[in-house]
Amino acid sequence: MPELPEDTVMVFVSDSHIGGDPGCDGFESPAELETLFEELAAFNRPVELILAGDFFDFLQIGDVPEGTNRASLTMSRPEYLDLFDSLKNFRSREGKRVVYLPGNHDAEAWWNPEIQETLKAVGLVDEFAYSYLASMEVGGERRVVYCEHGNQLDPVNVVEDYSDSLDTPLGHHVVMDFTRRVAPYGEVSPGLDLSEIKMVYPLVAIPGWVAGRYFYDFVGKVISYLLLPLLVAYALYRTAAYLLALSQGGGFLGASGELPRIHELFLDLAVFGLVVLLVFAVFFLVIRHVVRRTLNAVSPGKGAQGGGPHYSPAEASRKKIEGIAKGEARPPMAPSLDPATVDVFVSGHTHLPSLHEIERPGGRRCALVNSGCWLRQLQPVSPRLKGPPVFVSKFVLTHVRVMAEDGVLRAELWEKPKPARQRLTRLERLVSLGRRPSQPAPDAKARLLAASELPAWRSTS
Repeated sequence: MPELPEDTVMVFVSDSHIGGDPGCDGFESPAELETLFEELAAFNRPVELILAGDFFDFLQIGDVPEGTNRASLTMSRPEYLDLFDSLKNFRSREGKRVVYLPGNHDAEAWWNPEIQETLKAVGLVDEFAYSYLASMEVGGERRVVYCEHGNQLDPVNVVEDYSDSLDTPLGHHVVMDFTRRVAPYGEVSPGLDLSEIKMVYPLVAIPGWVAGRYFYDFVGKVISYLLLPLLVAYALYRTAAYLLALSQGGGFLGASGELPRIHELFLDLAVFGLVVLLVFAVFFLVIRHVVRRTLNAVSPGKGAQGGGPHYSPAEASRKKIEGIAKGEARPPMAPSLDPATVDVFVSGHTHLPSLHEIERPGGRRCALVNSGCWLRQLQPVSPRLKGPPVFVSKFVLTHVRVMAEDGVLRAELWEKPKPARQRLTRLERLVSLGRRPSQPAPDAKARLLAASELPAWRSTS
């Protein structure tokens, strides 16, 4: 276990998922990640940059030309040149180091030696490791920081042997045989762009996303091309009838000698409008009921119904990490490590940034941090009228910093706000009004989301 100088900053970045075939590349924030690397390069202190898994997304890349590999192919793309130059510049600075950990989307870097050779040859990475473990002297005590990607805590993404190219978990096949194959089809119908299927968060909400896009598109068309034209046509017809009767000297009901009774015109229009709206409401409720029953049948977990960004796999992973931190199990990627010695446990994989503390027996605290991701997500929002969830775009660009400060070990969760363009129908905007998350300003600066301070602790045993 390396002993770091007390002024070292450890920075954890995961799940940027850089790379992919046309229509499959989900990384949209190279400028923001480049800015982070430039900021870290300017630090006047040692920095350990840990790329904590899924930095690349090799699963989204098909066949590559002879003489190249998925890493070199990705780095050669024009839109990423400045990003990788900034990472190379960071590593070239004094006291700066880059450690690369495996995830489930870039496991090829462990069974394909060409990729590690490429990344080292171009000066991007110092060390490849299955997990990261380091300590530093803080407040007179030795404090330990540990990190692994986190996919080994997710049953559908466990890789038993990273050196075996045939060791492919279920999650691998979901990407290779489903999302990567359907994404290139693009917009298959108005409002349903399959290239965005990989953005749906959580993935178990994909059925809700598909059903919701079709539902709101269909209902919107019924309103635009049937309901509104019918109401307008009837209003014009009754108005014309009223004016014709009036021009002939009669009232609205044709009774000769009566004064024009315009209130009857509006009453007639209102009654007709209410009848049409009632019929439409019944139609809406029936369609909504069918869609909700279908989603309940095919969507595992409550989160798929628009219950928010939390979903059961992430919660299960969090509980497993809490159990490890309490000594109930060993870290999957470092089974020889005594987890009771770890002060900060960093993971990624779930794309759900978080920071919280647990207290061990005896009072010693441990900070558990999820580094989140660098992606745009389509997150479900519960709409009004209890329809299918509305999926809104939100950038989640987060990273973790761990350092010694004023005699305590401090863990921080940072976010780079970025506005996301929304592709919602008028009906989706209407039913989600007041429930969509606010968008940050385009020039918003990076901000601290949460922090944990772990003071010195001495065993009382």
